[in-house]
Amino acid sequence: MNNGYYAVVLNKKSCDTVQQGATMDVLNGDHITIAYKPNNKTFKKLNKFIGKKVNAYFNELRANESIEAFWVKDMFLTETAKRFKRVDPGSPHITISHKKGMKSGEAESMFTNPILKEDRFGYVEGIFNWIPFSREDG
Repeated sequence: MNNGYYAVVLNKKSCDTVQQGATMDVLNGDHITIAYKPNNKTFKKLNKFIGKKVNAYFNELRANESIEAFWVKDMFLTETAKRFKRVDPGSPHITISHKKGMKSGEAESMFTNPILKEDRFGYVEGIFNWIPFSREDG
């Protein structure tokens, strides 16, 4: 297992777009996680995409009392227009913001039984990258 994650890191314009409607204390809206702590096989498979531009389209806003996120409908490698997918289980999403002190388990109901679920359409761009954890992260 590798100590970090692969993500599409959004450019500044896309971050600004995503963060515009944030309603909670801690702003995020800067990436789409593709593979969290991937095994060696997945790490090697995805490593060749580092530095590639990715376009992503979101189609839904979901939230619970602790967190809000955009659901990503599709992602494509800009260069080839080839579909790009999340490796981890679950839906690709962009966390917009969350409450201070929120624990990751509190996000579960946003996926399974959100208190807010509405159509919101948008487009973001980013670069695929590896983000290593610092020693404190994990």
